[in-house]
Amino acid sequence: MPFRFRPPTLDDAPLLLRWRTDPAITRFMYTDIDDPNEERQRAWLETMARRADFRHFVIEHAGRPIGYLSYSDIDRVHRRCSSGSYIGDRSAGGTVAGLLNTFILDYCFYGLGMHKIVNSFMAGNDAVIRIQRLLKFREVGVLRDHIVKYGRFHDVTLFEMTREEWESLHHPFPRDHTLAAFETVESDWVTAQTHLGDQSSPAAVDFGPANGA
Repeated sequence: MPFRFRPPTLDDAPLLLRWRTDPAITRFMYTDIDDPNEERQRAWLETMARRADFRHFVIEHAGRPIGYLSYSDIDRVHRRCSSGSYIGDRSAGGTVAGLLNTFILDYCFYGLGMHKIVNSFMAGNDAVIRIQRLLKFREVGVLRDHIVKYGRFHDVTLFEMTREEWESLHHPFPRDHTLAAFETVESDWVTAQTHLGDQSSPAAVDFGPANGA
């Protein structure tokens, strides 16, 4: 599958804003955007580009943008983070979405050099919670009445996985392919390889045309 993960640019602001305000996407997000407009979206992109604890990507498939991926709360000391993603282009289909998890987890552990990923999901987001279980994430527990949305409290379910646990599972794509699909930040790669003890760069791996041509 010809996936490409590239950092968003200011030109992506209209697309990301449209996705982020789509009720089908925001339904299970913890926050909503007040007074959404492209100027504020561009300002947000500029702010995120300066943060050391945050990385995000536009997901492309067959040469067109289909979704968004972020890594937040990146802790370089304790080597943990959280991830979030969504498919904004519904024509991409559920099969494409299901193939993304290997890319997301490989970049977390080998691109960012994390030891553990911790994700949380609002009650009612049953499809995503089911995927976490299928991926063999450890279900840590439920935080009761943790999020206020739509004027009421909602529970949140916590999941976690370590790099060792991820390595024990079957992966549909080889790691050199998944990492080569990302336009990495050089400082992230150096940090990751310091932890992993491997100085080879995924940029040297030929993953074929990024646009699927």
